[in-house]
Amino acid sequence: MTTVFGIDIQKGNIRSQSVAPRFCLVRVEDGKVISEEKGVSIPKLFRLLRAERPDILAVDSVQEIAPSDKELFSFLSAMPAETKLVQVTGDGIKMESLPAVAARYNLKFDKTNPAEEAKASALVASFGGGYEVVAFEGVTTVTISRGRSLGRGGWSQNRYVRKVHGGVKTRAREIEAKLAEAGLSYTVESRRAFGGESRTIISVRAPRAEVPVAGMKSGDIQVHVIPKRKDKISYLPLTKKTSYVIVGLDPGTTVGLSILDLNGNLLHTASVRAQSPAEVIAEISRIGKPVVVATDKAEMPAGVEKIRRAFAAVPWTPKKDILIKEKYAAAEGYEFADDHQRDSLAAAVLAFRSFQPKFENLKKRLPAGTDIDFVRAGIIRGKTLDKILSVPVIQDEEVPEAEVEVFADEKDLEIARLEGEVAKLRKLIRGLSEDLEAKDKAVKKLQRRLSLERNERTADVLLSEEITSRDLELAQTKKALRKEERRNKTLRTRIDRMKNYVALQAGDGCLAIKVMELLSRDAVKSVDEEMGVNDGDILYVLKIDGWGKSVIRDLSDAKIKAVIFPKLTYDRAREQHLIEEFRKINLPALSGVNLSPRVKGKIGVVNEAAFTRALSEWDTAEEVFLKERRQEEFSGMVEEYQVQRRREVNVLGIDPTTLPYNQPAVEVPQKPKVKPAPVKEAPKPKPKPIQQKITVPEKPKKVVQKEEPKTEDIFSAVLQAYRKERKKEMEKTENG
Repeated sequence: MTTVFGIDIQKGNIRSQSVAPRFCLVRVEDGKVISEEKGVSIPKLFRLLRAERPDILAVDSVQEIAPSDKELFSFLSAMPAETKLVQVTGDGIKMESLPAVAARYNLKFDKTNPAEEAKASALVASFGGGYEVVAFEGVTTVTISRGRSLGRGGWSQNRYVRKVHGGVKTRAREIEAKLAEAGLSYTVESRRAFGGESRTIISVRAPRAEVPVAGMKSGDIQVHVIPKRKDKISYLPLTKKTSYVIVGLDPGTTVGLSILDLNGNLLHTASVRAQSPAEVIAEISRIGKPVVVATDKAEMPAGVEKIRRAFAAVPWTPKKDILIKEKYAAAEGYEFADDHQRDSLAAAVLAFRSFQPKFENLKKRLPAGTDIDFVRAGIIRGKTLDKILSVPVIQDEEVPEAEVEVFADEKDLEIARLEGEVAKLRKLIRGLSEDLEAKDKAVKKLQRRLSLERNERTADVLLSEEITSRDLELAQTKKALRKEERRNKTLRTRIDRMKNYVALQAGDGCLAIKVMELLSRDAVKSVDEEMGVNDGDILYVLKIDGWGKSVIRDLSDAKIKAVIFPKLTYDRAREQHLIEEFRKINLPALSGVNLSPRVKGKIGVVNEAAFTRALSEWDTAEEVFLKERRQEEFSGMVEEYQVQRRREVNVLGIDPTTLPYNQPAVEVPQKPKVKPAPVKEAPKPKPKPIQQKITVPEKPKKVVQKEEPKTEDIFSAVLQAYRKERKKEMEKTENG
């Protein structure tokens, strides 16, 4: 049997010092009004509470009995330990009016009559509504001390002091015996005095209601039982009741979510980008249990259907897709931030309006004290009113459904299993949290003691060479670990890019390319560290600023397949003779004008057929280049040999016409040389005669045409002569 006192202020004001407040008091047992009483003062209220010890004292607002936290602490301390103070209109933050709360239980009353308000508060609390006001922790302090001054008494002073202090000690031992018999954990702190103890403080690790000791004052001894105050007053739901809601969803990359209660009030709206169904389900579960899941599409999307099945909720869809102007009309009067919230809110509001006529008819048919939300949820699920009223409302657990859909999706089954585990874990947490606060203090005391002991031993520990070396080794290990972690992160990034590169290689008709920002050794090293530069790779070089021959040799050593330049970069490379350097090492350098490479980040693709044609054109041009280069080398060697031989002829004074390579292929008859007539001049010293062989023409000889020597013979003769000269020069160098 549950007894509830409901009170409401009749006249006066708790803040007034001249007129003491008077209350109307209504007694309710098991949901039925037993009696009413008017003009109850606060002292009389406390006398009734101590005499009858009801389970609940219900008020519509604690401001009517205590305007401040200090006075509320005092009021709760004076109440019996087993009586709960319940505020029926809210938890101190989210407050509602008493008529709105009473309407949930189909209660009607006269708002101008204090007795009616007291009765409504008592009935709501008896039905499980409201929030319990909790101001004390699970620790109670019992103080035993002297009840009067030691300066009075008819006996001699010392005998009187011994009697009082001995009585304090005796009463403290009696209380300790009661606590030990009840199996409670406690600590004792005594102040010793002449003949006994002047004060004993017992800290019991239990709520005030579980401590079998009452406060009293008798003669020379007084006992005070005071629960420990919390830092802040809290409000806990009197019962854990399922909150039924209507959910509107707008699926997509950005999920729009709107939640209404069964009265059409907006409880929550949000739009979250890239949120998984499991996260949406968890967000909805945090607010309440959906009985309807609605969407603005005529055909429910698969993502919304999956969330609906997770809650076994009733689906709601419009006959046709909701137009934008209809969405704005439905969401009028509600706040929303974007189009996703607007769409989800419109779906939820229209779903609520479709059930609203049924909700209005229920109020006339329900008895007082019925949880209207519970009945509404049953009506939405298609149950009859008689069947709903025949099932008792389960406050701590959900009402079992008659028909539950089978979770065909494995993910939905996993979600349902995890939700069951979460419920079990929450129950376990509630059980463990009761011991947590008491243990926190013990831990703090042990931490202070441990800190003192550590301070005493720190000096000795720091002097130990072994500890110092271990600290050094640990620091080095941590440094190496951080280095390896960075290296591991770099390797993971490289592996991901290499995976993307391999995936691109597998594409139909495309070849993967690796992008290099600049033609430099540092850029090659960077690409090698990130993705690797391997045999057969194709590089796409964006810029050639500051190129050198060393980077070309590095690319040749890496045996890459080809290098591709953008059109403008390729033109600059031709102007800077970079393409010739690539031809010298036979490394294909191609223009991207006909290849149309597509680049994303550090990798890209190029058309395989176009690349093959460009590579074939390069090979053809390379053959022509090599042939011209061999001819230039041969001509250079011949010219070098001829120049060398001319130098030797000039030094030795040999007639060049006698050399084999200067003889003409056809002999032409020469005309006789005739001396010119001497001119008389001043006498000069006669030079030595120069012997000159003059060929006297005889009969004209026939022109004999010699055979032209072959190129191979000339090349062989030139090489032999060049080798002989080099051999002579080397011998001179060795002898000299």
